[in-house]
Amino acid sequence: MALPTYNFEEIVNAFERADYAYVLENAMPHSLAGNPDAQCTVALLYQLGFGVERNLVEAERWLLRATEQNSALAWNNLGSLYAMKYPELKGRWHDAHKCWQRAAELGFDVAYPYPPE
Repeated sequence: MALPTYNFEEIVNAFERADYAYVLENAMPHSLAGNPDAQCTVALLYQLGFGVERNLVEAERWLLRATEQNSALAWNNLGSLYAMKYPELKGRWHDAHKCWQRAAELGFDVAYPYPPE
C-alpha cells in the first residue's frame, strides 16, 4: 500500500501547535520511504529534541540520507548543523561552508551569502 502524499503544510501546522508526536508519526514513514523533505523534518526533531531524545548524530544521519538525493534544503541544514559547532560533530565543523556551497549550487539561496569558512 502506497503512503499518502507527504503534507508539509500539515506538518508545519503541527509544529506550530507543538504536536511533535504527530510530526514524527507522519514524517517518519515518508522518511523511511526516502522522502528528503520528511528526512529533513525528522532531522530537525532530533536536532532540537522535539518529541524524541535530542541526538545530533541522528539528526546528521537523516540529513545525510537526504543529501544523497541532492536535497538543497538538506545540504543547507547540514551546513547549519555543522556551523553550530556541536561537540558531537566536532570532526565535521569545517564542512559547513562546503555544505552551504552545495545547497547554493542546487538553487538554495535563502540565507546567501553564507559566512566565510
